[in-house]
Amino acid sequence: MQRPFLKLGEYLNAPLEIFKLKEKPQKCKERDWSEIIHTSKPLKEKNFYWKFSPKRPFWDLKKEWPPKKIEIKFWLTSEYIEGKAPGISRRIVKALREGKFAIKRTLNLRGMFVEEAKEAFEEFMKKAILNGDRCVLIIHGRGLSSKYEPVLKNKVKEWLEKGPFRKYVLAYSSARPCDGGLGATYVLLSSKPIRR
Repeated sequence: MQRPFLKLGEYLNAPLEIFKLKEKPQKCKERDWSEIIHTSKPLKEKNFYWKFSPKRPFWDLKKEWPPKKIEIKFWLTSEYIEGKAPGISRRIVKALREGKFAIKRTLNLRGMFVEEAKEAFEEFMKKAILNGDRCVLIIHGRGLSSKYEPVLKNKVKEWLEKGPFRKYVLAYSSARPCDGGLGATYVLLSSKPIRR
């Protein structure tokens, strides 16, 4: 059994009873923190400034339930895609982003290889332009299972900007969360080819 105070007593030439506590330490009465704050007085030093914090203490805050909804501006994320033809106003692109155009036709490319996706895309665009559809939705997925970057999403963007139907594309943007979010793209089409 270790007795560190015994050695100390020998070293100081003092009896061991000096180092023993005569009374048990008393516990302080628990007091309310707000009572302690309101009964305390500031120190009366010249260079000391004391005041109550304007913020309410964390234990005094009541949690709101259900919590408020957090609005995320997904067009500020790195996955968001958007583009427009020259001469198209930003107001039209904003309306497209907010889903203010009625979707007439939808194409789902998820799970396809690039070659079959390209064929389906070209057939879909041909039908949409001949039918006079103003706004279409292309679902390509976010490409989260791709090794480096999303394959179909980047290909759809490339086909819209550089493909044979680029003359008919007025604008495009990532869809709203209810229509597929960052895994889908709205495309605004023109029935007549536009000059670039």
